[in-house]
Amino acid sequence: MDGDRPLQDPPTFKLLNILPSAPLKKETSAEANAIDCELLVQPLADAPEYEALSYTWGSTTQDWPIRIHTKQPVGLSSPTSRTDIVLVTKHLHAAILRLRQPIVALLVWIDQLCIDQNDIAERNAQVRLMAEIYRRAKRTVVWLGEGTILTEDEEAIKNAANRMSFRPVVHEYSVVEDQVILKELIGFRAASEVLYVGNRRRQAFAELLNRPWFTRAWVFQEVVVAKRGVVLCGTLELDLEVFINLLDGICEIDLQDVGEEKSIMHASKGYKPMFAIREARFEERHGLSSPRKSKWLSTLWQGMGNLKATDERDKVYAFLAFADSEQEARIAPSYEKPVESVYTDAAFRSIRKVGSLDVLELAIKNGASSIPLPSWTPDFSNPLPSLPFMTHNVGSTEFKASRGLPYPFLTALTPESGKLDVSGHVISTVKSMSPKGIPDYKPFTTLHDSTRLADLTTWVSSQIQPVNQSQDSKRDLETRILRTLLAEGAGRDDTPANLNYDASLALEVYQNESMLLRYEAKGMFRDKPSRTLDGQVLWDQRAQNRYRRWMTTISEIMDHKRFLLSEHNDFGLAYEAMREGDLICILFGSKTPTILRRVSDTCHRFIAQCYIDGWMRGEEHGGREWTEADAKTFVLI
Repeated sequence: MDGDRPLQDPPTFKLLNILPSAPLKKETSAEANAIDCELLVQPLADAPEYEALSYTWGSTTQDWPIRIHTKQPVGLSSPTSRTDIVLVTKHLHAAILRLRQPIVALLVWIDQLCIDQNDIAERNAQVRLMAEIYRRAKRTVVWLGEGTILTEDEEAIKNAANRMSFRPVVHEYSVVEDQVILKELIGFRAASEVLYVGNRRRQAFAELLNRPWFTRAWVFQEVVVAKRGVVLCGTLELDLEVFINLLDGICEIDLQDVGEEKSIMHASKGYKPMFAIREARFEERHGLSSPRKSKWLSTLWQGMGNLKATDERDKVYAFLAFADSEQEARIAPSYEKPVESVYTDAAFRSIRKVGSLDVLELAIKNGASSIPLPSWTPDFSNPLPSLPFMTHNVGSTEFKASRGLPYPFLTALTPESGKLDVSGHVISTVKSMSPKGIPDYKPFTTLHDSTRLADLTTWVSSQIQPVNQSQDSKRDLETRILRTLLAEGAGRDDTPANLNYDASLALEVYQNESMLLRYEAKGMFRDKPSRTLDGQVLWDQRAQNRYRRWMTTISEIMDHKRFLLSEHNDFGLAYEAMREGDLICILFGSKTPTILRRVSDTCHRFIAQCYIDGWMRGEEHGGREWTEADAKTFVLI
């Protein structure tokens, strides 16, 4: 299909007009599956009412024909029309059949047909408009594919969704009555016959969450910015908010029933993306933002860990709708550029945004990348090998290691050079690192097994050689070690205030979730327990979710990290790729200390950001004071 390229000033785009099925009087099965459409060019600012499709291509094999009748824009000197047979993927063909109406035509935007995928210039221009195309659509239709849910189960799901209240507040979807409805739906601890039906439904929900749509990079933008969303899976149709809240609630009930290891939440690829979509959509619709949070970097991080793209450049382009600033918004999609140039330009513009080095959180490498990138540029095509310290949202933390000083633009910085000049101070070097396995790579092991903490305490004691260690000094040592292992709550503002890193108390909390009620009485959580319909005490859902997220996130901060001791006996936690002799630096514009490796007298490689106990808020230490005026310049390559 060669259709004329849409004019870009003012912006125009193509719409697919799916012609109705009934007037065509198709009698055979083959005729009933034949699809006729019109391709129209429309001004984006003044387009007629249309819908937008969010889907995955599925197999890239395009062997399902549809007829496209192309109409040229009004005003051409010799207006013409023609009909082309266009081949599409099986998945898209099924989606169009599902969308097609019996009596009236339907205007819809579908990337596979409304962008000439073989015309790079058109692709560049239209990709830049995609966020606005989805924002302007009357509704966005999510096509998950053909249904596998039994008809009787579909009816039960729709009935449950209609009965539930779904509070329109993030993390507060499940009041007590809603939990009862969900437990009925999935046979929570019910009689054997009901339990069989419930398990079948659980498996159906698990299968849904493993569908490719949940892990496609572009869908994040498509549904987050949508005015309204509707989910189609075979004959099942649910409002997007209802669908996500229903899945989220079922995952929570399932987690309570079977535990973390066997849960849908743990086993499915789609739970984390779904949760991220839900939060981002809530923030988008309600205009919520945090001055400490970079929406751009946080969204890119979600893409690195959970979402996939056929073209690796789309791991940046698919998230342009969430740019925080004019600098980031200026990124113009260009599919002629090599991937490394796209990634370096994205990192460069993020730094230029507000003079921040937050992008370094995403720049740790796992060694598996085939893309030649500077050490300070994230590889957006691969998940991070270790969680960044600002785990809640990239850039969102109370840490101020550089005292809030911004990144200084020392030179006429350009991304093409691959070099980044940074300014700051060396505060120490890495003297030694804990043996591998302490902390353990399995997130909860170190905290659940008191011997792990004892082994680490013994190792630290042997390295710093304390003299005449008293019981109080041993307790103080354990507190410092635990505070370091937890990276002081990763600087999160939801860290329980009364924890105070008392080792014995913290280990109790981590080892036994059932102690929630006991510690609520100590003021660790403000939420009071509510009562279920049968009179049993149940924690307010917000308290449960907050505790679980905090506990899971903070314990996972240790994954693929090792405890370090500096030449000055500072305690620290950093990515395992560090080496003895690496520099521990305070860089202006970075909220945490940074580990650099000297390559030459003038050049260094970025290794990772790190937690150094006692240096996270710009503190001063005897003999190691620093000022902005006497800073050193480092060239990162």
